[in-house]
Amino acid sequence: MAGEIVEKGIVLKAQEGRVVVGVKRMVRGSFGRITVRTTKLYADDSRRISSVGDTVVVRFTHPISSSKRWRLVEVVTKVGTTVGGAQNA
Repeated sequence: MAGEIVEKGIVLKAQEGRVVVGVKRMVRGSFGRITVRTTKLYADDSRRISSVGDTVVVRFTHPISSSKRWRLVEVVTKVGTTVGGAQNA
């Protein structure tokens, strides 16, 4: 869809129905140095499909509450899942 604002980031905090997604962006300073800044986006996760550390895609939408302006679209990668189902202890 044209005009749709979509961001990809990492879940920093997960609560009931809400996730905080950190999106990294590059900023050029006054002396030409490039730094990485993180913007926090508050997204709606009513299905509770994400957890802390997951890489997710969020989409800008109408205001859901006083802070939530984003909706969770999909979980790209889950934390703790490895090939073969074995996890490190």
